[in-house]
Amino acid sequence: MGKFNLNKIQEIINKMNLDGWLLYDFRGSNDVALDILDIPRESHLTRRFYYYIPKSGTPSKIVNAIEAYHLDHLPGLKLKYSNHTSLSNHLSETLKNARLIAMEYSPLNAIPYVSKIDAGTLEQIKSYGVEVVTSGDLISLFAAVWDEAQYLDNIPVANAMTDIVKDAFNLIKKKILTAGVTNEYEIQKFINDEFDKRGYITEPPIIVGVNENSGNPHYGPSEEEFKEIKKGDFVLIDLWAKSKLPNAVYADITWTGFVGETVPEKYVRIFNIVAEARDTAFNLVESRFKEGKEIRGYEVDDAARNVITKAGYGEYYFHRTGHSITTDIHGSGAHMDNYETRDERLLLPSTSFSIEPGIYLPEFGVRSEIDVFVKPNGEVIATGGARQNEIVVILK
Repeated sequence: MGKFNLNKIQEIINKMNLDGWLLYDFRGSNDVALDILDIPRESHLTRRFYYYIPKSGTPSKIVNAIEAYHLDHLPGLKLKYSNHTSLSNHLSETLKNARLIAMEYSPLNAIPYVSKIDAGTLEQIKSYGVEVVTSGDLISLFAAVWDEAQYLDNIPVANAMTDIVKDAFNLIKKKILTAGVTNEYEIQKFINDEFDKRGYITEPPIIVGVNENSGNPHYGPSEEEFKEIKKGDFVLIDLWAKSKLPNAVYADITWTGFVGETVPEKYVRIFNIVAEARDTAFNLVESRFKEGKEIRGYEVDDAARNVITKAGYGEYYFHRTGHSITTDIHGSGAHMDNYETRDERLLLPSTSFSIEPGIYLPEFGVRSEIDVFVKPNGEVIATGGARQNEIVVILK
């Protein structure tokens, strides 16, 4: 993550045994390219541009004469085109010594987060005699790797997430004991206020879901629409935030609680299955890195999903197991997914991702989410303090 760094990108291109990386955009269609090239997404982009980074030497900037300025902030030789003949000539000359290049392409669209290049453009580039492979792992190495400053900034934020969620459950307890009732929006507002006190920012809406709303993975209350929280209710809280420092990275966790003195068995049974799925996935990642073996996103999803499926609740687990975490809450690295997509990208040192399996029944849903960080030396840790090992007994 961070500003464009030619040396870093060329090091990665060489590590991947590629001849180059061709970044392409038409009218903002490739947000990955815009982010990597430090082009604001609100830029007035009406024509195609191509930015070719060879494994060594000077990049080439192929830009339309009408919008020749968009890549001026980047190093390289500017090549202006105005018609399809001049465009073809520039591309042919630029790629004449290349045989294997990366683009934002995913075979069979297996990873739509990477697949930004349309079929016609892919055909166009291949017509110059080059083979095109996915830039998925290249993107991860450039855009999803944390530096030490980001890691050190994230740790207190991750710890604060756990403190805030516990404080939120304590507020529910206080409200129930004094007034007999609270509501989702009141608790959500408390969490957002806590973020403000600490100088954190978030992407709303924070999830506070009671009973059937906890079974909706992307539910979020609002000032206009919310449910009351009363004694005997099941509550799920999912919260995420980051500091306001430049290039700060997110922390993101989910906990569950029951408004009572003891937790009914139906909730305990489902929570235990979900927690086992979570820990099985984490243990797989940890063991692979300890053994010095590679692991890909889809394998982590399989590990968690197999636990839930064997327990008989596979049909109630209808999202991926986790997502990359960067300066965006859903980052550009590998996702833990063999359900919505088949993410074959490698999990890399100095990257972070969530593990958050869930079971969503009509009357309630359980999700348990932790953040995982792979240290540069391959040590795998869960940030944010102790993970949740039992449902919070809110009125205990």
